[in-house]
Amino acid sequence: MRTLALYELRRSVARKKVLALVILTILVDTLPYYFLSTAGSSSVPLAARPYLWVVGVFLPQAFFLQFIALFISAGSMSEEYEQGTAEILLSKPVSRDEYFLGKFSGGLLLLTLVVVLNAVLSVASSTFTFGLQLSLEILPSVVISQVFSALVFFSAAFMIGELVRRSSLAYIIASAVFFTSQIAGIILGAIFRLTGNEFDHLVDLYLPTSPVNSLPLLVARPSLPSEATSVLQLGGINAIESSALFSIGLIAVYAIASLVIARVYFGWADVAKKIS
Repeated sequence: MRTLALYELRRSVARKKVLALVILTILVDTLPYYFLSTAGSSSVPLAARPYLWVVGVFLPQAFFLQFIALFISAGSMSEEYEQGTAEILLSKPVSRDEYFLGKFSGGLLLLTLVVVLNAVLSVASSTFTFGLQLSLEILPSVVISQVFSALVFFSAAFMIGELVRRSSLAYIIASAVFFTSQIAGIILGAIFRLTGNEFDHLVDLYLPTSPVNSLPLLVARPSLPSEATSVLQLGGINAIESSALFSIGLIAVYAIASLVIARVYFGWADVAKKIS
């Protein structure tokens, strides 16, 4: 399984789309601090400056990190079918379980590296532009929670890639699921604030994007001072869920369900020589 995981990591890194996403990560984590620094010293309160790392760490959570997750994962299985390499790999002394877990863990390792890169660049950029950053001791737990949160759409895209076995179609479907959930959450949240209808709020809580967007904030918030939370609020970064345990459970349910469906189909379906 380790060999397949490393193979998947090398294969993913070699793809131009993934490299483009890494470059985009660098831009996402450096440009905001550049614009803040050029806006003038009075634009950023002194009390908030030691906590501006939270902007780069949490701002990409809702969209960018999830989009990277599905982009990495959607082609993991489907591209092997398109290139005709799935049958070659499975003709070796490799079980389907080893192949399945190796592909999944290799892609997840790459996603973890991107999340870590996002955090490191955010801290480095904020330190360079605004000086020493504080409360960084919570960063490891935040990074772990971000990787765990990304399992929802990473697993869903992995499943879709196995089911449709077409990389372009898998990207489209996975992206549609992601954006539909995001848009539905925004609409339901607005309706709830206007009408106070608890049913709308309940549906919003169970959307896959709600625990994904909320868990890292719920993990970090108890350890962040008021200056840091005010920075998050000014950036419009808020948690929809109120319980970290509920978010963890919901993320686990979505991720496990996707993986079970993908594994059952992978064990049942034939491995085609090549899909044109």
